[in-house]
Amino acid sequence: MLMQFSDTPFPQGTQLFASRENVMEYLEKYAQEVDHLIKYAHEVIHVGLKSDRQTWEVRVRNLDRNETQVESFDAVVAANGHCDSPLLPAVEGLDEWSRAFPESLHHSVSYKNALHFTGKRVLLVGGGPSGADIGNQISAKCKHPLLRSQRVKSPYHTDQPYIRDYPGLVALIPEQRAARFADGSIEGDIDDVVLCTGYTYRFPFMKAIHPNIEKEGVASLPLYQHIFHVQHPTLAFIETPEMIVPFPLAECQAAVVARVWSGRLPMPSHHDMEKWREQGILRRGSGRRFHALEPPLDLEYMKEMYEWCEKAENPTLDEGIARGKMPKRWDDKSCWLRMMAAEIKKAFNARGAERSTILTYEELAFRFEDP
Repeated sequence: MLMQFSDTPFPQGTQLFASRENVMEYLEKYAQEVDHLIKYAHEVIHVGLKSDRQTWEVRVRNLDRNETQVESFDAVVAANGHCDSPLLPAVEGLDEWSRAFPESLHHSVSYKNALHFTGKRVLLVGGGPSGADIGNQISAKCKHPLLRSQRVKSPYHTDQPYIRDYPGLVALIPEQRAARFADGSIEGDIDDVVLCTGYTYRFPFMKAIHPNIEKEGVASLPLYQHIFHVQHPTLAFIETPEMIVPFPLAECQAAVVARVWSGRLPMPSHHDMEKWREQGILRRGSGRRFHALEPPLDLEYMKEMYEWCEKAENPTLDEGIARGKMPKRWDDKSCWLRMMAAEIKKAFNARGAERSTILTYEELAFRFEDP
């Protein structure tokens, strides 16, 4: 399975594209050996450099006791991801709709299940992986057809008789409970609108860090290799890239961070880090596209991180300990599977209720042939 960590397979019998419940159980099991290090019900409210400009002050709030605690650290990893702050589209009438029908406007960030949409006329906006999955779930409950709007046809797009497709959403018309699309067509009597329109970066606990992190929003972050803050390399971020295979990529980044901060991998000069970032901006722009590593870019990046890890100096210890945990090495078969993932996912979704019984891509008539 593509999204698993290198040393922990999903349980035997897991469907080809794991359900949310499967993924939650998998992560809980994976975290068991470090669970004693995790402080639950603690909210990070401030991360900033102390006066010595070398160490970090981290202030947290114990939510159970409503108490604030302050600790100092040599380095900080921000691993809160980028999928908890919704990116709202610039659509005429969106604010008015939200005020008129607040219970009818949803974003994928808060989606739990499709029960709320039973028997309702639903408009789904967006076509990424979340949009595809949520659309499939809602279409099994809502009034048909499910209305679906995409500015650009998604690689996960499948034509279904119970889904009516439209181009980009131009306006919501709350007084008519209607929507207008880029081709001029209008659909009315809409009960609910579901926005699967992506997310923004949000680090509200880092207001005091320069270059600014907290206000970046949809801009690129000032990071080297999508990991290390260019001004403060003892501040690292995991999973800023988008359009990637999340768990393996996080594993690659974590392996790099461990080796750099243990002194086994040297960091380039500040000048070289800035140069890397400037070259990336020239190629992909200074907005969120800077962090977009759609395949094969994510494969190239993970290969580069693996090769960087291999350069680490090994202390004179037992070889297994000295080498440390290495991320996955992507062979030809794994790379093929990554490049075919969208097509395989479309075939998987087209199976409808049968999906839970499909365990391999061969069952969907996909075959890997050695080059």
